[in-house]
Amino acid sequence: MLTQAYAGIDLGGTKILAVIVDEEGKVLASEERATEASRGPEAIIATMADMVTALAQGNYSLLGAGVATAGTLDPDTGMVEYASNLGWTNVPLGGELERLLGVKVTVDNDANAAAVGEWKAGAGIGSRNCVFITVSTGIGSGVICDGKLMRGRNASAAELGHITIDWQGPKCLCGNAGCLELYASGTAIGREASKAAAADPARGKKLIELAGGDAARINSRHVGDAAKQGDELAQEVLRSAGRALGAGIVSAIHIANPEVVILGGGASHIGEPLLGPMHEYLEAHAIEPMRRGVKFVSPKLGAQAGAIGAALMLRSY
Repeated sequence: MLTQAYAGIDLGGTKILAVIVDEEGKVLASEERATEASRGPEAIIATMADMVTALAQGNYSLLGAGVATAGTLDPDTGMVEYASNLGWTNVPLGGELERLLGVKVTVDNDANAAAVGEWKAGAGIGSRNCVFITVSTGIGSGVICDGKLMRGRNASAAELGHITIDWQGPKCLCGNAGCLELYASGTAIGREASKAAAADPARGKKLIELAGGDAARINSRHVGDAAKQGDELAQEVLRSAGRALGAGIVSAIHIANPEVVILGGGASHIGEPLLGPMHEYLEAHAIEPMRRGVKFVSPKLGAQAGAIGAALMLRSY
């Protein structure tokens, strides 16, 4: 007898990850392939179907498949309205994949899916109120409130990266001003360090060395490495970014009142030089009864969080 299971797919601009999971989110099988976005939607959707079929064949009876993807989408219809990383506009991803697989298919935001994955099968297990934040190129987030995913009117709730922390700040690509990710994302950390090092090469010597001699190539990894080696400029940049991140998380705590904050992404791996100032800001500015008892934890599912969460979202969390 075939084991009943769910399929989850994380569709990214460079790779597609497919998993088969049980009802608890345990990964039973997985496969990764290059996206090759230039092939177009039809070929990519066919690849996704082929991956799921190959993983399930002979072993699992699929109850459905969930897809996590970036971009603007309509979860009710499975339509990807716009995805810049894929070059897609109005692609009926859910409907086409459902036709190819012959099972129910859901499509949702990748940060929401990762939040559900960590909540049900990772670092957030046991909580009913949980905030998931990923600090990388940008800042993505998902919120679980009273045991349900916060979705909003058109599934765009919990865009923590685009809350305003400085209403007089620079304009963001989203159209807002002073967005959190302009100050605390990996991109922002690299940009600010690059500007500072270029303006004062003597003070930026360590950062420039780590970037191969070119201040313009400094990224958040270089800043983290330099800070851990005691470099003052790197530590200064990270103090500023950490306080900004703290300001964003204060807002998240005040809005969502979570038990758990799961903080991941490449920039979060910088550790104490970034997270120390973040916690100092939280201690100074968050409403004490709301801050008290909040656990800050690292993700457990790694790169599989989105795919696992997409599969588990078929259970209507």
